[in-house]
Amino acid sequence: MYDILTEQLKHYTVLWRETSALYEEWAKKRGLSYYELLVILSIMEPDGPCLQKDICTHWQLPKQTVNTILKNFAGRAWITLVPSEEDRRGRVILLTDAGRLFMEATASDLQAHERSVWQKMGQENASALLESTALYNKLFKETDSNETA
Repeated sequence: MYDILTEQLKHYTVLWRETSALYEEWAKKRGLSYYELLVILSIMEPDGPCLQKDICTHWQLPKQTVNTILKNFAGRAWITLVPSEEDRRGRVILLTDAGRLFMEATASDLQAHERSVWQKMGQENASALLESTALYNKLFKETDSNETA
């Protein structure tokens, strides 16, 4: 028996995995892992200090994974870690000059690539993607809350 919902779920899962794989491949071409790319994006994003715990929360990454990446970045002389004044257990991530150059270039290259894709999609498709994704996420949360309540 053909079940359209099952087929749509399979197709969505394939697309979701493909999107992740595209970003992973993009990062790999630049000598980075997918998770390293996510950490770079987090470091380059905030207006204020970036903490390890912020990265973990933002991307739902294990603390140990982020810690390993940050140690790797420190070993490459891209960052230094200093204790946070607000929470001595937390560490603020500070970019070195070399780290700023590399991470700014990486984030800028990714943003340019993404902007090109979104422009090619056109405003109507871009808006539809955003609206559909927001609706999916909203309903996923609501359905999960209803089932666990």
